[in-house]
Amino acid sequence: MEVFAEDIKPLSYSKKEWIIAVIFVPLFTMFLNYVLFEKAYFSSLGNFLVATGLTAVVVLILYVSCGMIAVVLRNRFPRYSQAFKRILIGLGIYIAITIAALSIIFWGYDYTNFMEYQINVNKYIWALIVGAVCNIMATSLNEGAAFYERWREVVDEAEQLKKENLQSQLEGLKGQVNPHFLFNSLNSLSSLISDDPAKAEKFLDEMSKVYRYLLRTNEDGLTTLQREMDFIYSYFHLLKTRYGDGLNLTTHIDERFLNYQLPPLTLQMLVENAVKHNMILKDSPLQIMILTTNSAKLIVSNNLQRKDRMVASNKVGLTNIVKKYRLMKQEEILVRDDGKDFAVIVPLIHP
Repeated sequence: MEVFAEDIKPLSYSKKEWIIAVIFVPLFTMFLNYVLFEKAYFSSLGNFLVATGLTAVVVLILYVSCGMIAVVLRNRFPRYSQAFKRILIGLGIYIAITIAALSIIFWGYDYTNFMEYQINVNKYIWALIVGAVCNIMATSLNEGAAFYERWREVVDEAEQLKKENLQSQLEGLKGQVNPHFLFNSLNSLSSLISDDPAKAEKFLDEMSKVYRYLLRTNEDGLTTLQREMDFIYSYFHLLKTRYGDGLNLTTHIDERFLNYQLPPLTLQMLVENAVKHNMILKDSPLQIMILTTNSAKLIVSNNLQRKDRMVASNKVGLTNIVKKYRLMKQEEILVRDDGKDFAVIVPLIHP
């Protein structure tokens, strides 16, 4: 069984965050040390290097810890509906870690009497307040940037979906309007006119329905299963007239799913693929089956009797259907090939 599935990669600590750390940590470290030691911080190169190194280690641990927690929270609560919960939990953890880090710095230097430092409670309290405010600002900026990036992705996906729709419609039209199909249809019609005028009239009526539906597919991105089935009956009538007893179609469609939706021309592409890649013989008919399942899935299957000479295929039709479902954030299309039967399972979209 072959399954089209999209890899989902969890968020991770990115290289961009490390670049920000290289810029942010040294600047914040020197600013904090100046607040702590004032002019004594620059009294000698030794004091400057030791104080900078010690404070930088704590600040770096603080920065990395907050970044790691942000990644975990975004993976744990990735949806828009979970944003408020993610922000509240994150802020609580960030502020707690910041308080712990600043306390280690202030009380650690006081305890060790490093550079004769004695803690200034007012500065300590103000540092905690500023740290909390910085966390709120940083979280707001990060969430705002994340929302903006997601919005851009949605816009890009919408544009891509439009392109895929147009491409799919174009491929469908090319598959029907190409000279070979038109020639075969007209040839069949010509034969029927002289042999069976009644069948010729029916054939012409079904042919007009096929082209009328093809022209209407440009109007909507989705269509109902009812419309698709009405179309496929007309389309299959043209095929049946041409291939006769070498081609059969069986359908089992639950009426409760007729108002469910799917991309237009989905069935046409799948039926066309079956006809294109398999031998159609009177003694060994190609059996195409279209049915629905209780789980709102549409299955299009056929017995495999591949042609002796492989037909060139770029799989554009099936690929377009797969891409459409991915762009619409729907369930994946499944393709099954056990050597005897070939089946494509298409999720139906609830209206």
